[in-house]
Amino acid sequence: MNGTVRISPGQLTALTLLGGSSALAASSSHGELLFGLFWVVLAASLLGAAASRLGVPAVVGQVLAGIVIGPSLLNLVQPGDFFLTLAELGAIFLLFMVGLETRFKDLLAVGKEALLVAVLGIAFPLALGFGFGLWQDQSNVSALFVGTALVATSVGITAKVLQEIGVLDARFAQVILGAAVIDDILGLTLLAVVASLGAGQGLTGTQVAVTLGLSVGFVALVLAVGIPLIRRFQSRLQSISVARAFNVAIVVGLGVAALSSVAGLAPIIGAFLAGMVLAEVKDQVEFESKVHAIEAFLAPVFFVVVGLQLDVAALGSVQVLIAGSVLTVLAVIGKVLGGVLGARSMGGRDALLVGLGMVPRGEVGLIVASLGLGAGIIGKTEYAQVILMVLLTTLLAPLVLRALLRGQPRAAAPAT
Repeated sequence: MNGTVRISPGQLTALTLLGGSSALAASSSHGELLFGLFWVVLAASLLGAAASRLGVPAVVGQVLAGIVIGPSLLNLVQPGDFFLTLAELGAIFLLFMVGLETRFKDLLAVGKEALLVAVLGIAFPLALGFGFGLWQDQSNVSALFVGTALVATSVGITAKVLQEIGVLDARFAQVILGAAVIDDILGLTLLAVVASLGAGQGLTGTQVAVTLGLSVGFVALVLAVGIPLIRRFQSRLQSISVARAFNVAIVVGLGVAALSSVAGLAPIIGAFLAGMVLAEVKDQVEFESKVHAIEAFLAPVFFVVVGLQLDVAALGSVQVLIAGSVLTVLAVIGKVLGGVLGARSMGGRDALLVGLGMVPRGEVGLIVASLGLGAGIIGKTEYAQVILMVLLTTLLAPLVLRALLRGQPRAAAPAT
């Protein structure tokens, strides 16, 4: 044998057909994804614009767009891995952009209020949710998990509303953003503790302290090292092209977001911190408008996917509607009370705005609920109640926030 492989005409035809059918299947799959993305972008644009014209935050229209085109109604798009990944990127770029509009010194100025709002905004909802679970005759662990779901805060939704109105530089907005970072650190630590209890795993105080220490240490390290470092390289960044400065900004944003995930924090917190670091040089180095262009495309995808994941059919039970509505009231009371008491030194109106800004649960609440259901800690009924709470707080809080802020002077949006 000379090592040559002979293929008959029949075998060649069969191989060609197999290869062709494989390519055809891949092409069909790509086509479905592209059509799905088309529906997502189209629905976000139309309903987001319609909401804005009605004086409603665009994010509300975008979440509703996800419900309309998702499995709950038209079933045009499924929330698969592709869209979940794209949504996470949208959240990352949204918080990166919010970070770029936030100076670290401004957060330092509201540090005391932000800490109080975060701690009280965890303590009150946790206690109310736990009591609600016990009232429903749930187990201690299940009731504790419901309380943990009430602790969650989706800063992305509030941040987008504040960005739309142009008040991100207002003191109350800085308190919300600072409290959200602290809330994420404490909330994720609490989630790890409750999930371990639900799985029957022992968890020592030392392990909790280590988890908390790693999270706090990461935030402190990024800011303590990143800000002096970026200032040191400021002159070099000023001498490079806009395209290269933009590439540097993207690398920093995605890199810190990835490291944040490794440290046990949500990637959006890393993106927010990276934005704050780069905010120190944004006035001297041009890249903000290009980052805004990417965020303007991806952020609406994030809000549509939040809507895609909401199963409206699961909310049809009268029991779920009543219990879920009660849970929603408790969820609002817990966060508003935490905001009003934690930021009371700022005055009644601003303290109320802070509390309302912490109310939306959004994708964070969905993640917590899904983890609880998947681990068997909560049942389908409790899951549906939490989903209703997430839906109502996500849709209603931005509306109330916008109504209270009507008439506020609007800052100019970044040019695209």
